Amino acid sequence: MNLKPLVFAGAVGVALVAGTHAAATSSNTDDPVYSPVLAAMNARLHAAGVTKVAIAKAELFFDGSVYRGDQATTIIANDRTHILSAQFVENDPRRGGSSDISYLVDRSDGAALGFNSAGAVIVLPNAVTEAELDTSMAVWGTMNCNGPGIVKVPDTGADPDLVDGIVFNNASLIGTPFADITHAGWVPAAFFDAAFPPNGSTFVLAATFTFVFVDANGNPTDIDRNRLADTAFRETYYNLRFAWGTGGNPANIDIQSVAIHESGHGFGLAHFGKLFLKASGALQFAPRAIMNAAYTGEDREIRGSDNASFCQIWANGR
Repeated sequence: MNLKPLVFAGAVGVALVAGTHAAATSSNTDDPVYSPVLAAMNARLHAAGVTKVAIAKAELFFDGSVYRGDQATTIIANDRTHILSAQFVENDPRRGGSSDISYLVDRSDGAALGFNSAGAVIVLPNAVTEAELDTSMAVWGTMNCNGPGIVKVPDTGADPDLVDGIVFNNASLIGTPFADITHAGWVPAAFFDAAFPPNGSTFVLAATFTFVFVDANGNPTDIDRNRLADTAFRETYYNLRFAWGTGGNPANIDIQSVAIHESGHGFGLAHFGKLFLKASGALQFAPRAIMNAAYTGEDREIRGSDNASFCQIWANGR
């Protein structure tokens, strides 16, 4: 695979939602955008016999180079909500009654591609990428509040994820989730093209899908009555078309930086902060946070708003 054209200039996030049709919003708001693609995916899920959960939302990273303009400053993200509209319920019997958050790394799709220091394309095996994903999950266990226990579930070789089968409309690829958060690995461009048309693989870096529990009528449940849908599980997919690395090489996207951000979504955090595109093409954040809706280079720092968002979700009784 030729990675040379895949120079990464940055990324802008957005949320897509399935369900009742709503008007599409402009890019300077954090309101979700209705996605007929996600609605179609839910129809396929139901047709495959999966009726107790549904996809509620997808959080995306975009290539920032798609944003261009003549104005001195353009606001391209204005994310005001710290947390997602669906959250895990502590001790939820539908998730096994545990107060911990479990995660699994799908080793079957664990290999990524990147550049070495000489500019040659190399394969990063699962042993390398899994260690980066493990670290990204562990980072959220260091927050200054009483967060959940984080437990890794071993990959037994059974198919642990559903979205790839839904995207390709192939029931044989619709697996069984074994954890609350599944890092489903690096998947081909065709996945992102099908999930986020047109040509999603050219601008979507990674995506985290939220599944929620639904009742017999297909409506999201809220058993703890906190006015938030009950999260069943989340799945994160990484775009194999981009060049990835473990840090220190700007030709690659840093796995750990992106995975910390995506793991934040896994724990229920939303995009946060304003993102400006300057006339020079530079991106500016206000405030800077790991949950900003953009990737502009290696950044593994959890900041105050990230910690506050995490603790808003997890400090009370957890």
